Formats: sequence, C-alpha cells, structure tokens
Amino acid sequence: MKHALGTSVARILVIEDNASDVFLLERALNQHDLRFELVHLLSGREALAFIRRQGAYADAAIPNLILVDLNLSKYTGEDILREIRSARHLGGVSVCVWSSSRSRRDEALLKDLGVAQFITKPSGLDQFMEIGKIIKDLLAGPRAA
Repeated sequence: MKHALGTSVARILVIEDNASDVFLLERALNQHDLRFELVHLLSGREALAFIRRQGAYADAAIPNLILVDLNLSKYTGEDILREIRSARHLGGVSVCVWSSSRSRRDEALLKDLGVAQFITKPSGLDQFMEIGKIIKDLLAGPRAA
C-alpha cells in the first residue's frame, strides 16, 4: 500500500492538555491511513522544555508537524508559538493551531506568527475525523501544479 509520505513515518508533536482530544486526533489520523508517531505533551512547561531541548528532550527528534492547542493553562498557545518561531532547529517545521476559539483576533495573530493552519476543534465525532485529512494534506506538502 502506498502512503502519502512514502514509507516514512510522520512525527507529529501535539501540545494539548486534553487527553480526550488527543485520543480523537489519533483515531482521525488512523482513519486516513497515515503512518505517524505521535508525541503528546500535556503542558506548556513540557512544550517549552521540548522546544529548548532541555532535560528529557535534549535529543528529541525534530517533528514534521507541531499541533498546538491555543488555550493551555499557565502558558498560552501564543507563548509556545513565539518560542517555536525563535527556535532555529524548528525553523522548517509546519505548525498548526487548534482551538475551540473562533476569534478573528486569534486567527489574525496566528497568521502573523506563521501558523500553517488554524483548525477549529469540532464538537461532533464526524467533523473531528476530518482533522485527520487536514493533517495528512499538510504533511504531504504543496502539490505540483
């Protein structure tokens, strides 16, 4: 079977404090036949350690995609995004934000921070499964015309 990314496995870093959302994300990715390794960080503190390559994350592999929840406790998604953008080793990594927020201000701010995609977290399971397709398309990269 041929995958969008060939035989490689996509490394996806998810910074999300809601384990249920991560469970649903994993189901959505599996539904779209994507070969992936999911690294889940539950807090902004863990995310900052990962981004700064500190402690347990000193030798962590660079992900192909980073998915950040905008509404984290203690550190905001915006704090995390600014840190990602200042980390030279993450310069070529696509960053996606997902949030239950539908704020135009958030969307405008995220565009300024170079976010590849803003995903509004859906309330229904069927819509949640569509996130798998969005992420698969992002990982496949731009298509030649």
